[in-house]
Amino acid sequence: MSSNDSQIFESYLPIYDAVPEEWKDARPFLVENLKKISNAVNIREIGWFLDEELISGKQYLPGSQDVQEFRTILRKVIVFTILNIGLNTQAHGISVTANFTLIQLFGSATNAVTLTGESIPNSADSMSYDATNIYITAAKAYTRGVAVIEYIQEL
Repeated sequence: MSSNDSQIFESYLPIYDAVPEEWKDARPFLVENLKKISNAVNIREIGWFLDEELISGKQYLPGSQDVQEFRTILRKVIVFTILNIGLNTQAHGISVTANFTLIQLFGSATNAVTLTGESIPNSADSMSYDATNIYITAAKAYTRGVAVIEYIQEL
């Protein structure tokens, strides 16, 4: 793996206040610094939480010794229109195979009647998945809930 400038791991744009006067010196300087700016912009987490598979903007550590590239983390939101007390099931539509690796699974539940809500999982509610569904076990009833699943798919 090639060594990385720490800039690609930063979310802040670099500040440059001097550029070489001569074009033959300025061109490589500008190209290299545009790459750093592109990396800084593209490495941030993307704020889209949609009910379709999309790129999260996050990168996962490199794969095997044969493939030393960072792997893209995908995100999908699964909406539960209602959460009843007990087990609630919703299909996620993700291809879960031997190449699937879960990165993060989290969610929340809202009760529009009592104007309350909480994060899932917590001490009373739990969340899990299998090849076809997301499961939320709720201790209380909620008018809606969401599950956010982030994962990588090895090629």
